[in-house]
Amino acid sequence: MKKIIGYLTSHLKEECNKRYLLLATLFSVLILFINFRYNFEYTYIKYDFNPTTRLLKYIALYAVAFGGAWLLQIAVDQKDKRLRSGKLWAMIVLAVVLFSVRAWFFQQRYWIDAHVSWEYQTWAYKIVANLVGFVFLFIPCAVYWFFVDRKNQPVYGFHAKGVVLRPYFYLLLFMLPLLLIAGRQPDFLQVYPRAIFLNFPPNLPHKNWYTFFYELVYCSDYVVTEFFFRGFLILAFARFVDYKAILPMCVFYVAIHFDKPLGEAASSFLGGYILGILAYRTRSIYGGVIVHLGIALLMEVVGFMFQPH
Repeated sequence: MKKIIGYLTSHLKEECNKRYLLLATLFSVLILFINFRYNFEYTYIKYDFNPTTRLLKYIALYAVAFGGAWLLQIAVDQKDKRLRSGKLWAMIVLAVVLFSVRAWFFQQRYWIDAHVSWEYQTWAYKIVANLVGFVFLFIPCAVYWFFVDRKNQPVYGFHAKGVVLRPYFYLLLFMLPLLLIAGRQPDFLQVYPRAIFLNFPPNLPHKNWYTFFYELVYCSDYVVTEFFFRGFLILAFARFVDYKAILPMCVFYVAIHFDKPLGEAASSFLGGYILGILAYRTRSIYGGVIVHLGIALLMEVVGFMFQPH
């Protein structure tokens, strides 16, 4: 734990621009307030079934969050010309478009409705939904790394040399009491455990195996998310702006939690910030994968514990 605390305190003392940290935090609070006050994503974006306008709305949403965070950094740090680099802003646009496509994609619904038996349709929707991140995030970022960055670093964050992983398990233990408190909240139980919302008939054959496979795919999406946010958005962007890639990633990370319970969405800024600092300092996402995946599994377990039967 001393090493993790050392990374965090060193960042706050040596690298962190306190004014920008405050502005990024307030900006995150603002977009969270707008979303949860007006149910913004659900009302105006998520259930717009016109594919073109839905995609454009997601691009606009994430451009405001991620691009806005970078513009705030330019306003605070006007002397750093790197923040105006055309290559950096091309990367920002690429990141926004990639995640927008990942959030927008729902074309599998039509094929599933036509070809999959009704008992398995919800399961099939969710399996595909959790795999699209691999297609639209992991593969494009890995291709970018291969052509641009492979001589400079391992695939973003897939680096274990010298990384001590035990403290990340201690962080999970620290999170457990908080998750037990959250698990009693109605909005938490409306979302978790995700496995009970697969709409299987009670006597469906091999239901437990289908559920187990869903949990595996669900967990794999957390690995992809960690790779994109703490790997690509920090370690690829760090080539241009070093540690200044961390806070804009945090704001973007908040925006992708708009469909989660308020407590989870609000805590995503701090969680993203801590994991972002650690990824930047260690050049590894393995610790973040342990924490992120561990929390996801604990939320499933806590959800099962407190879900009324």
